[in-house]
Amino acid sequence: MKGAFVTATGTGVGKTWIATALATACLDRGKHVAAIKPIETGADPEPRDALALARASGDESLASAAGLYRAKEPLAPYAIQKRGGPAVGSLRSLAKRIRELAAGADYLIVEGAGGVLVPLDRKHTMADLAAELDLQTVLVARDALGVLSYTLTAVEALRKRSVSVRAIVLNHVERDRADDLSRRSNAEVLTDYLPRIPIIRAPKVQSPSGLGSVASQLLNILKI
Repeated sequence: MKGAFVTATGTGVGKTWIATALATACLDRGKHVAAIKPIETGADPEPRDALALARASGDESLASAAGLYRAKEPLAPYAIQKRGGPAVGSLRSLAKRIRELAAGADYLIVEGAGGVLVPLDRKHTMADLAAELDLQTVLVARDALGVLSYTLTAVEALRKRSVSVRAIVLNHVERDRADDLSRRSNAEVLTDYLPRIPIIRAPKVQSPSGLGSVASQLLNILKI
């Protein structure tokens, strides 16, 4: 199936906004898109990210569909499992369920939870789910000091699982310092290290609707 897996270097870098903007851009192009966040913790009482994403695709029911992982505690799924909470279970079964929910759609947008190496169980991480789904992968990172190591580490972890990163979005997060000198060179340095991966710098915006230009660039790169 055509589509994209949106993951990140860590939690709170804005991947929900990027995924939501992607879903909206697909709709604007007249395409039927299924936008799903299959794993969400901190769902107390609702999975807010999954709801925002599903609403952007025009099908709110995708957020509450059976077979997806939801947990109240804001922890990694494996940490929740070790505390006696629900387990994610088979990644193959989860990927199959995601594809079933997207049946009939032109494109599938899947948003991961947290960073690429968030532990899902004793042996698997979010990167393994990306590999199981075999979608084009978009990596979102904060355009701030430290992003070089975070991003290169994430790309290396994904490549180890034969997941190809098709684009990197350097996101401007609200809490970032205005005087962060690294933003002048982050994109340039990453381009030198990752010359085959397009680097997109997102502007500072107030909502996903302000990321239309970023979403349009991503759709062109992904050819969806």
